[in-house]
Amino acid sequence: MPSGDYSEDDVYDAPRETGVNEGYLIYMPSALFALGKMADTLLREIPDRIYKAVRSVIGSEGTLTVPASFDDYARFGTPYDTRRSRVDPGQGGLSQFVADLPTSFRSYFPLNAVAGTGPDAQEVCHVWSGTSYGARSAWDMFYERDAAFLFLGIAPNQAFNYIYYIQQRFGVPHLYYKLYTVPVYEDGKSIDLPITSAVRCLDGRYRIRENVEKFEVDLRQKGIIRQASLGRGTVYMMPSAREVFNEGIEKFRQDIFYFLAEPSAFVPGEIPMDGATGKMKTDRDRFAMS
Repeated sequence: MPSGDYSEDDVYDAPRETGVNEGYLIYMPSALFALGKMADTLLREIPDRIYKAVRSVIGSEGTLTVPASFDDYARFGTPYDTRRSRVDPGQGGLSQFVADLPTSFRSYFPLNAVAGTGPDAQEVCHVWSGTSYGARSAWDMFYERDAAFLFLGIAPNQAFNYIYYIQQRFGVPHLYYKLYTVPVYEDGKSIDLPITSAVRCLDGRYRIRENVEKFEVDLRQKGIIRQASLGRGTVYMMPSAREVFNEGIEKFRQDIFYFLAEPSAFVPGEIPMDGATGKMKTDRDRFAMS
């Protein structure tokens, strides 16, 4: 008898139980420790076996993508290399395993980067774009291709980076676009791309604190989140990125601060509540051109 909380066959069965099938494009965050012990498998072998099991579900026509961020780029100004930079440890061993595969592609943009394999991986993960959530980013491609979201052992609200794409598409006031100048490389070769991202205002006066749990609750109530047991944990699946996007947009129509714990306390007279601009000026007037 195998000794463990789940087997490789269970990893194959659980996504199928939620509706994942051949040909799917999936984005798959994971927390493998929450699943317990994999039967008859050494710890170092687990990412490989899980990867193969999920790939067998989506088949050769399917594309599997995972979180592959390198947050030291923004936090400490560390240069990013799409092939050499380690995935943030918090995103798990499976993400690092996929990013290390010789057939994988990884985003040029380091923050909330995505890595993947399969026939659509290059176009989804590695198109010539340095924007985090803008046109042709991985998150934009998830929307365009109506990807499925599959969460292994982790609740959606703990790894749901797609909400940033929804927010920037809607145009929430607590995000602004930031330009980064830290170098980006691919296997040691310099990449000449402008790197930009929609980021949160960090001024503590504004009280910008995220709360995604209520969105997860709302999606559950609408039957959009499906789930299946796997070992000691749970697999969650949302079959349509566009459906999730539309639900998020509808929430913003009701409350522009929906993804926050409370409405932002912006300061009148300061960006983004800096008020009226006054009489329209020409470029000559604004820049004191002679």
